[in-house]
Amino acid sequence: MLKGYSKDALMLIFANAIGQLFLQLSIFIMPFYLTVLGYDMGEMGLFFSTQTLAGGLFFLTAGQLSLRLGYKKTLILAALLGLGGRLLQVLALNEYLLALGFFLVGANMGLRQPNFSALLSEQVSEEQRHHAFSISFGLGTMFNAFGVLIAGFAPDYLIGRLGLSEELAYRFVVSLALLQFALVIPALLIIKDVPVKNPKIDWDRELVVKILKFSLPSALIGLGAGITIPYMSLYFRLSFGKTLTAISGVFFLQQLTMSLGSFGLPRLVRKIGPVKVITLFQSTAAILFLVFPSIKTFLLAAAIYVLRSILMNIVWPINDSFMMGFFSTEEKATAAGIRQAFSTFMRGAGNYIGGILFGLSLSYPFYTTATLYILATLMFYAFFIKHNK
Repeated sequence: MLKGYSKDALMLIFANAIGQLFLQLSIFIMPFYLTVLGYDMGEMGLFFSTQTLAGGLFFLTAGQLSLRLGYKKTLILAALLGLGGRLLQVLALNEYLLALGFFLVGANMGLRQPNFSALLSEQVSEEQRHHAFSISFGLGTMFNAFGVLIAGFAPDYLIGRLGLSEELAYRFVVSLALLQFALVIPALLIIKDVPVKNPKIDWDRELVVKILKFSLPSALIGLGAGITIPYMSLYFRLSFGKTLTAISGVFFLQQLTMSLGSFGLPRLVRKIGPVKVITLFQSTAAILFLVFPSIKTFLLAAAIYVLRSILMNIVWPINDSFMMGFFSTEEKATAAGIRQAFSTFMRGAGNYIGGILFGLSLSYPFYTTATLYILATLMFYAFFIKHNK
């Protein structure tokens, strides 16, 4: 499965997978942790928006920073910012320092993702790129699944078996995310960087148009995702009264199934082309979200949510890899960062809108998200169907 890759490419892929375990653990547990600390959904929306908007700001600077520091140093800087942010989230001394923690975690995400994509694309051959991105996503998602499982079972174990208070138990689980940086930072120190030959980018009309064609659909998807995704674990509790353990099982199954499916996705891409795969999967996922609020049983809702998540997210590594083929070495991180910034700014706005919509109705957010997903998919298809090779 990983035959033919360089040691640095393998190190990047496995470092990303380890990081994803602790990232998903913190994402899943965070709404419950904030609830235990006494914050309501409106306040959660502000925290999530702070993190997401910070990510957007740093997505915009990720490419330019890497042109000066290199991909490796930028990734190390991102990890250090993330470490500081997680420490503040664990301590949660007051709402201001907690908000700063979310800001720093957002900065980590903004600097990390575009530079990881750019560096990995440079560490593999053109023929390996779709496969490398899918394998990286698959392994990362598999580790995500175990992060969700740990987050779902650990609080009850710590409270029931060890007698910890609810707040201390959740704080301990969030603190596990610190292990991400203890493992990832040494790995980054070992990896060799890819030299940047030209520290300047020629901002001609063609480059700007290419970036916008990728960014506009991502912005709509980011807005839709921001409205619903951060609140899904709470949705299952409010709608069906399920325990944290049961809810974590849903997310574990989603991540595990998606990871296994991603390993076979490059073969489908070779058969029908990346654009058709992306639009087929994402449009089907949008339709499932339209019917989701009408589901009244937990098992059926869980099954539909798992299927929707797989269809929507499994194609993102193909999307990322597809995009990398349009840009030069110097342009890749900047282009990826700007696309992510569009998505992230809109996701941040969606976090706040989602808090309001869920306060009005448990159905409105899903209808809104599905509509935005459909529009984004149609736009992507129109822009890139002629490049479906």
